[in-house]
Amino acid sequence: MEDPELKAKSWSSAQFYGFAAVCLLAGIAIGYWARTPFQASAVKPQAAKLAAAHSPDANIRIDQMKQEADIQAEPLLARLRQSPDDPLLLAEIGKIYYQMRQYPEAAKYYEASVRFKPDAVVFVKLGGAYHFGGDDDRAIGAWNHALRLDPNNPDALFNIGFVQWRERGNRKEAIAAWQKLLQTNPNHPKRAQVEEMLSQAKQHSDIPIAGNE
Repeated sequence: MEDPELKAKSWSSAQFYGFAAVCLLAGIAIGYWARTPFQASAVKPQAAKLAAAHSPDANIRIDQMKQEADIQAEPLLARLRQSPDDPLLLAEIGKIYYQMRQYPEAAKYYEASVRFKPDAVVFVKLGGAYHFGGDDDRAIGAWNHALRLDPNNPDALFNIGFVQWRERGNRKEAIAAWQKLLQTNPNHPKRAQVEEMLSQAKQHSDIPIAGNE
């Protein structure tokens, strides 16, 4: 007669190995399906980026940064109530919101600043706020305003070239802006980067820039 205790042990061993085999197969399946979405996101990074931008965590971070910007700006806003037409004060408030990535709010104060006193540096910052806020038409318009005030402004020229090619694929406008930048600002700190981008634009009109923002 078979020993009941030995039979129980045999069943336990069989169950153990069966369970291990199931776990192995499940692990392989999970690994396969886990890789598939990752590969899909690599093919469509923009879709993943948009999804992340609308996630609850992203909204919380944006709200937190807005609150922090409001706190930092409050002393200047109090002064602005006494001097509502002070362009320097308006630009400083715009800078606070810009640094906290509150681009529409930053643009509002930069716009008010240049209305009272047109300034090339502030127009460049206004263009940045428009660009990061998703409006490149207005961004390029602001940088062109800066160039009317300061025809050789290196930041305006750099930004126009960058956005014209990377965002619009406009090789001609990008090359013109960067060539003028190198001619009028030969000691520009980003000269090597500009020369590299200029070379790429001349050789590969159909390839967008993948450089820094």
